[in-house]
Amino acid sequence: MMDRKEQEKLFVTEDLGKVRGVTATRGWSTKSFLFAAIGLMVGAIFCLELSKFLPQARPALVTPTVFDVKAEKKVCTSNAANCNETKCCKDAGTQCFAKNAGFAMCRNECVPGLDPVDPFPTPWSCKALGKQTPGHFSYNGWDPKPAAWVKKNCSKASANCLDTGCCRDAGHACFSKNTSYAKCKPHCIDGVDPTDVDSRPWKCKQLGGMTPGHAGPTKAAGWVEKECASVNSSCAKSLCCKDSGHACFEKNASFAQCRVRCTPGMDLTDRSDWKSWTCKQLGGRTPGAHSPPHAQKLAPWVKTHCSDYHLGGRTPGAHSPPHAQKLAPWVKTHCSDYHENCASTACCKDPTAQCYEQGPGQAKCMYRCLKHHKNFAHHKQCAKEAKGNTSETCKYDGKTWTCKKLGPRTLRPWGWPSLFCLHVFRLHSYEAGIIKMQLQKDGRFRGGIFTCDQYAVYASDAPDGTFVGDGPYGPVRTHWFKTAPVWRSEDNTAANTLLFMNFWEAVRWDLRYTCCDWTVKADPDAVLLPDRMRGTLSHKMSWLNFISTCKGKLYGAVEAIQTKGLQKYYDKEAQCRNMPWHPWGEDVWISRCLLSLGVYSAFDAGFVADNLCYGAWCGNGYSSAFHPFKDANSWMKCYNEAMH
Repeated sequence: MMDRKEQEKLFVTEDLGKVRGVTATRGWSTKSFLFAAIGLMVGAIFCLELSKFLPQARPALVTPTVFDVKAEKKVCTSNAANCNETKCCKDAGTQCFAKNAGFAMCRNECVPGLDPVDPFPTPWSCKALGKQTPGHFSYNGWDPKPAAWVKKNCSKASANCLDTGCCRDAGHACFSKNTSYAKCKPHCIDGVDPTDVDSRPWKCKQLGGMTPGHAGPTKAAGWVEKECASVNSSCAKSLCCKDSGHACFEKNASFAQCRVRCTPGMDLTDRSDWKSWTCKQLGGRTPGAHSPPHAQKLAPWVKTHCSDYHLGGRTPGAHSPPHAQKLAPWVKTHCSDYHENCASTACCKDPTAQCYEQGPGQAKCMYRCLKHHKNFAHHKQCAKEAKGNTSETCKYDGKTWTCKKLGPRTLRPWGWPSLFCLHVFRLHSYEAGIIKMQLQKDGRFRGGIFTCDQYAVYASDAPDGTFVGDGPYGPVRTHWFKTAPVWRSEDNTAANTLLFMNFWEAVRWDLRYTCCDWTVKADPDAVLLPDRMRGTLSHKMSWLNFISTCKGKLYGAVEAIQTKGLQKYYDKEAQCRNMPWHPWGEDVWISRCLLSLGVYSAFDAGFVADNLCYGAWCGNGYSSAFHPFKDANSWMKCYNEAMH
């Protein structure tokens, strides 16, 4: 008796006379086997002919054999490992770039040629292998340094780098001007370069990687003053600007202007008309610092052409000196009113309004277009509709509104005295929640630092800057300053002076503080009312001072310093840093510092209603700020009480 395994054996012919396997047990002769084979062949031919007269059936799909093997999960490459085989990267914002046929590495960017960070002075092809990993790239503490060969092999800033393709100086890369000349520069834009020896234009092809480090300041060439255009004048012919910090931007084929910055689309300060700007930069920026943010004028056509709440650029508003902000005359006649259809005008009359598209031919002037809101995007009903979103409610890509911005946002008028307001906060704290809540309010909201004329938020725990929301002037991102240890002060508060020395240094280099009459640092848990604050500070403009709020002392919750007084600190910073500040809190240090520099203390007991001093009654009708309210609900409750 055969066992099961023997029965499953294939027929194996041992010789012409024998067949082993299952047939071997039957004892068939060769003659019998041949007759059987012939019979099978005849039967097969008969069946084949018969099938021609039968209905044709759909052929059955052959199911491939499935092997019990688990699919191997693809593992992407990280750090400096070779990604030539994986062709993918773990780290956010990086992509696999090939150096040659055998080596590739994950990088955030790659320029063909020599890489000054590479230990080997051989060129990169920079062929992209695979796709970029989604997310924002971060150095995560990595501080790239130039390789040892850079100092020996690469060119100086003043030399022609066409042959070397690399630069010794930090923050420089080799850019070609034409086929015969290249120079090491911090950056390069096609067109005239105000730092070059002549005004012949550049083509600006980068010939290799940037040498790590920060480039030093540059100077404008001698010919710039004579050949280039002045501020706000046409630079269509010269393609360069004589004023520091300015560059030549194109409006159209026949007109260009020297400006600090330019946003493509309609410009509400353009007094000629409301035609769009391409904002193509026609040459390099003239070296030097430019003026800080200032009030702008709206063109006359804005009022007649633009909508109340706009699709287009932000409309500037008018305000009192020192920084008068005027719209072009056309804004009143051309732009749309709030909640009016602005699809054709693409601009708005009302300050802080932006024109948002609902769908083709439909748009409104509003403060913002809210995502996940039943009246704007991703309507809940859309989830219940057909997948094609064919209904009137959901047909625009699953959204009730496209929320596309049409044109600029209308800027808000500045007040007098003008205020530059600041927050210092920690990203992962209750403070961040209060700030984000303020940014969700519309243009009618009159509380917090974002209703000041200029504003900024600072955080030491976000080196690359973090987006926290959309403000009246667009996206709000944190500014970084260096952290420092904090201990207990002599009055049992936080001895955080070193931390705030670093903060004020970051404010100094941002230069925005010079825009306004007063600089106001406020804790996020302080309910700030800038309109009231201006009324109080307007009576303190005739002498150099800061506001002390509690028993003659400056309390850190709200620090209002006249900007000219803050400038005295920056002019003599070393004097204040050499004070015996270690046992002090930052408010004690900054007040003693300012007093030592001749900036007087102006005591105002009602300026800030603080529970840590005289009490915080939000409905008192006169205080400019209230403190502390450590969550968004209590903050808003105090604000509503103060406003009513």
